[in-house]
Amino acid sequence: MSTLAEILQHQISHLEALLQLLERESEALRRADWTTIEVISAQKIQAYREISALESQRAGRSGGSETMQHRKQLLQRIAQRNQQNGASIQALGRFQQDAWQILFDQAKPLYDEAGRLDADKAGHRLGSA
Repeated sequence: MSTLAEILQHQISHLEALLQLLERESEALRRADWTTIEVISAQKIQAYREISALESQRAGRSGGSETMQHRKQLLQRIAQRNQQNGASIQALGRFQQDAWQILFDQAKPLYDEAGRLDADKAGHRLGSA
């Protein structure tokens, strides 16, 4: 079993790596680099799992105030960057919806909030009656 100091140090290292991933995601969003965003999304999932496992080991124990303060600041920066990236993704989604509406002259969005094709807009398939 690891000591609390070791767990906190591992957790801080993982949090710093997650923050770097979010920064890279932000840059990829600005460039609309969907291939990179997809890779980063998979890396973020793995990072969240590792951080969660470390948090389970740390739960109920508190460390030195300086280390905990650094951890708290990292968590705040991660939450802020994640929120900014999420807002960018939502804005890109709205832009895409607006583009579809203009292209297809539709007042109602082509896709619903979950990204599924609206059944009314699906049309008929060739060969079906």
